[in-house]
Amino acid sequence: MDDMLIEIDDALKAILLRYAGVLTPSLIAIGKAALGTQGKVMSWRVLRDAGAEAHTPFWPLFVIRAYRAALPAGERHTWRKALPAAIAVEIMAAATDIIDEWSDGDPSVVIEKYGAAQALNTANLMLIMSQQVLLWAAQEGDKEALAALCALQDLLVEAAVGQHLDMLYEGMGLSEVSPQMSGEMSDRKAGALMSGALKMGGLMAGASAEIVELLARYGKRLGGIAQITNDMRDVLPQEGTDDAGNVGEAIIRPKTDIQRRKRTLPIVYTLREEGDVPNPLQKAFSAPAGEDEDEESLRHAIVDAGGLDFARRVLELYQQDAAQILAQLEALSPGAQEELTHFS
Repeated sequence: MDDMLIEIDDALKAILLRYAGVLTPSLIAIGKAALGTQGKVMSWRVLRDAGAEAHTPFWPLFVIRAYRAALPAGERHTWRKALPAAIAVEIMAAATDIIDEWSDGDPSVVIEKYGAAQALNTANLMLIMSQQVLLWAAQEGDKEALAALCALQDLLVEAAVGQHLDMLYEGMGLSEVSPQMSGEMSDRKAGALMSGALKMGGLMAGASAEIVELLARYGKRLGGIAQITNDMRDVLPQEGTDDAGNVGEAIIRPKTDIQRRKRTLPIVYTLREEGDVPNPLQKAFSAPAGEDEDEESLRHAIVDAGGLDFARRVLELYQQDAAQILAQLEALSPGAQEELTHFS
């Protein structure tokens, strides 16, 4: 896999060189910073060459693995044909990371160094660049690249709707957001990105409509699984409950979904609990978060109300559905399961 990632990194840098005479050095520096953050292929290459441990850059690999999964075993060595889509998705992911970090108030290396205005301007540029990569490939005769471009644009629209709903729901009443609304919002955010990446891989392979649709469905489920898992981790009590051991192998520092009044599945379920008196989370969400708010007690309130158990049940349904979709893919394209199972 290292050789594949090196080729992806080389191809990405070749694409970026096409902008050398157009962009200013200062703008190029911001773009490099975005593409060099943790989990990106450029960061992986630097760390690998230095002999250090590096996170695997999964976004371009999603595209290439989907491309290979869509083809007969004897044709999977042609994966380089998927490079334009893999590079487009890598650039797109770096851009959406900045937008998500700004929208959610998360720490951002790029925003902290260059400021929100410059970071967001660069993210907008990178979204255009991601589409130009595929347009150039189409203009050079790659007919599948045009279909992949349409899929990229579709996923960006879907993800933007999801981000809009995420922010909209923060200001809604305690019981106005249902679990179904929360789930659909997550599907449009994380689900759309993963679904689109796998769909683009299938389209670059020239796969049948049935295989492309299954890849898209599988990606949406994988995105949903990742989102629900993160949402559960975000509200886990930091100590004093056995639930912490049931979501992943380690407890990570919770994010601020409670502070930001996010409407994730475990939170929504707890907010809609019926009782004679409001539960602690319902009381807290009746007003903006205060500096003295006891988040740990609110996490325990989510556990006590069954919010984590509910999210876990939904997670299990997503996992079951993903397994069924994967079995259908395997029946149509033997070997697809081996290509895709490391995403599960």
